[in-house]
Amino acid sequence: MIDLPLNESTLDNYLAIASYVDSKMPRPNNNRVPSMFKILDIVPDAMDHNKFIKGRMKVIPSSKQLAIYEFIAGIMLKTTDYNRDLLYLRNFPYRKSFRDMKRFFTDQSHETIRKNYNLALYDVCRLINKLNVQKII
Repeated sequence: MIDLPLNESTLDNYLAIASYVDSKMPRPNNNRVPSMFKILDIVPDAMDHNKFIKGRMKVIPSSKQLAIYEFIAGIMLKTTDYNRDLLYLRNFPYRKSFRDMKRFFTDQSHETIRKNYNLALYDVCRLINKLNVQKII
């Protein structure tokens, strides 16, 4: 359960969890694009010794992680454009350092980017706490 009031460190942890869940979500499938495996029958050779039949282990996010992901997706819709860009660039598709974010904000130092990111977290927390939702998840 996400209890309010929400603070900045908790929101930052939720953004990291949402980034992890986003990397584990299935990619969208475009049915209009033909694939070679649909056209040709691929049959493994008899000498492969079941090399291609073995399945890969899949990591599936838990229900709490999926709920946090949906909560963050809802938060992103309610924030301002600048805060959304700052939060998105820091956390998606993987978590970046402030020095890596300097590539997107060339006119600012990494310390200024860190300060603006913390202010964006504060603004989003204040917005969510102002909505006065008792229990979200």
